[in-house]
Amino acid sequence: MVFAPTGVGKSLFALGIAAAVAGGGTFGHWKAPAPRRVLLIDGEMDPSDLRGRFQLIVDAATGGDKQKVIGNIHVYARHDQPVGDTSFPDFGNEEHERRILERIRSVRPNLVVLDNLSTLATVDDANASEAWDPFLKMLHRIRETGAAVLVIHHANKGGENYHGSSKIPVMFDSLVRLKPHDSIGGTGGASFKLDFTKLRMQSPDAGQVFTVKFECGTWRWDTLVDPDVADLVRRILDGEFGRQKDAATTLGISSVEVTRMLNKAYDAGIVTREQIRNALQNARDDDEGETSDF
Repeated sequence: MVFAPTGVGKSLFALGIAAAVAGGGTFGHWKAPAPRRVLLIDGEMDPSDLRGRFQLIVDAATGGDKQKVIGNIHVYARHDQPVGDTSFPDFGNEEHERRILERIRSVRPNLVVLDNLSTLATVDDANASEAWDPFLKMLHRIRETGAAVLVIHHANKGGENYHGSSKIPVMFDSLVRLKPHDSIGGTGGASFKLDFTKLRMQSPDAGQVFTVKFECGTWRWDTLVDPDVADLVRRILDGEFGRQKDAATTLGISSVEVTRMLNKAYDAGIVTREQIRNALQNARDDDEGETSDF
């Protein structure tokens, strides 16, 4: 699952992945081994906007067969149905399972992209775990067809996590977070920071933060911080250390090096000085409370 606030570029990101898979090309540092069929199910975009973005992404595709990209991506869009047709399915309704699976089996895709969750699945109470059961069961049925699934979803108000219940991640091997980065002028562009908040498989991407830009028809990926910096920030925010010198002792490095690493994180914008100060203070308060209780 990929989640991000509105307007960050998650649909362009999804199309970039779809194009790489369909053409057997590359997307950033990720490589698709061979061209595969992709079914893109869109619940939000106007057909003309979708076609325009699709053409941009096809032109930007690298390392693969662009004719395969065009031939291997099948689009099923809510707003591209005949006038008066109300049969577009709801992925949160178990009664629509047969129609959804029939569509998927007719295409026989290797990858199904759902963009986006809030427009494709009706969920009465996003924070209630049982309200997500029909959608999660539907995901399981889709995976049983042999297809991988990429779900695009909205972030919560703070942008740090996905919107909805903690039950959502159960079905996913990875959660990808996109956060706003530099502004991009004009239309058809995107700029965001990318990291994984969940990653089941062994991967060098774990703990890394990337900056990703789509500008003037070209994708550009850069590593923002290395895994050691990201790991230090995570451990401080998790309350493992009450002081920077505690982190230095545990990690076997100098306090100066801890400060240097945190400055990298501040400069990259992945955490603020206030967040680190508060986390260190909270860890000290917790430690003093435990000592007092003892």
